Amino acid sequence: MNDLQIDYFMAVATNLSFTKTAEELYVSQPAISRQISLLEKELGTKLFKRNNQRTELTESGKLYFDLFGKYKAEFLNTKLMVSQIDGLSKNIIRVGFLEGWDLSGIVPEMIKRYKEKYPDSEVIINCCGVKEITTSLLTDSMDIAVTMKDSVEKHLGLEAKDVADVGKILIFSANNSQAGKEDLSLADFKDETFLAPWEIVDKMIIEATATYTRPYGFVPNIRFLKNHESTITCVRNDMGVMLADEWVWAKNADDLRWIPIHFDDVIATVRMKHKVTEPILFIEKVLGEIIGEMESGK
Repeated sequence: MNDLQIDYFMAVATNLSFTKTAEELYVSQPAISRQISLLEKELGTKLFKRNNQRTELTESGKLYFDLFGKYKAEFLNTKLMVSQIDGLSKNIIRVGFLEGWDLSGIVPEMIKRYKEKYPDSEVIINCCGVKEITTSLLTDSMDIAVTMKDSVEKHLGLEAKDVADVGKILIFSANNSQAGKEDLSLADFKDETFLAPWEIVDKMIIEATATYTRPYGFVPNIRFLKNHESTITCVRNDMGVMLADEWVWAKNADDLRWIPIHFDDVIATVRMKHKVTEPILFIEKVLGEIIGEMESGK
């Protein structure tokens, strides 16, 4: 038994899907199945039931899910205590945010408050897409993240706490034929190509976009691109439009324009349920406070 096998088991147990886990961890499904089979052989029991394309934990699997969750929590706490006793390493916390957000009102204050509590500490920031955030949380390469709640709420192993309702906007080029017009709505962009990063190419983005446009009587043509930066570049060059959160920094760019579309998304702090160390719980609290203050001050 090794940590890779445990990580794969915990991820599949959280997703209840081998296919979804393989996509999120960027490994093949056979590779995950092989490692879990080895784990089952060593433990002498079946961990999953797979019937009619459904994956469920067996009763044994539920017991091991709880055990491994406690093991990870105790290991993290012990590792933290040892590092403090030895004084050999800093308290490091890894925080993730969705790429493209303007974090100037969050990150500096977060680091300030955290270092006041933990002077001998280091905060590592990683900005990435929703799938990479989920993968990083599930594989313990990220301690806590601020992301869209609907991208993680189906994961049983993740703990999400609402911190804000953030409005959606449509971003388009200053060279777009609609730029400069007044009282624009989504209906004015029904013939445009809607661009999105490929890393969120799944039912979530397709269904969400259709939800936004359906009241205006059209289903958009969606084109997926490699990443957020590619999407912004294409919008800037009037190759399509994009839906985004109002936190996105690009809305303030001189060569872009935007309109509100009167829908909100829930933003949440997210961590693995077993990650209950004092520093992680503290930064979870701090993030909630800062974002609440930021939103109420608008």
